Amino acid sequence: MMNDIWTFVLYVCGLLLQSLWPCSLPEILSTSSVNTKQYLGSWYFIAAVGVRESDVAMYKSMDNTVALLQEAIDANTLLLMGAIRVEDYCLKKNWTYHIRQGRKDLELEGRPERHSWVWSGQWLNCTDCILFQELEPELEGNTPLNRVLLYARNTSVSTELVRDFQAKTSCLGMKNFLIMPQEREYCQLDGAA
Repeated sequence: MMNDIWTFVLYVCGLLLQSLWPCSLPEILSTSSVNTKQYLGSWYFIAAVGVRESDVAMYKSMDNTVALLQEAIDANTLLLMGAIRVEDYCLKKNWTYHIRQGRKDLELEGRPERHSWVWSGQWLNCTDCILFQELEPELEGNTPLNRVLLYARNTSVSTELVRDFQAKTSCLGMKNFLIMPQEREYCQLDGAA
């Protein structure tokens, strides 16, 4: 009897909590304990969302982006190479991320103040997706940064998936949404398999 009452109280508390915070929260992957090998390879940039317009402004001129994630010689270092289509031009960009013991985020080389969190694609019921949140505090003269980038293993994802991404991040306070047009040919990545 007491067990039934306790179960009922917990159930009511859960309903109350869900009504106060209706947003589902993503699973943040701890980079120091996750098997990074499963995320190596090609990824296509699908959409971005940010708290402020400035969080996604740099992506407005892009048509598409393909990225290649590789492990460096040091297993605690990841290399991300991007081929970015802007009008008729292909821009190449490289980023180096370090996995630090005791930290759950990735450290972007040259930007130690930036926190780069990896979210599981399961939040969107997409095993071939990954989400990347970039957070940076306001420092002397710098605008703070808070954005989430959606990547997928394929160039096309369902409209429902993109809507779900927009709705779930909007619930978290991110209202500035941008989807890659993907109207032009993708640029070639050097070193792509």
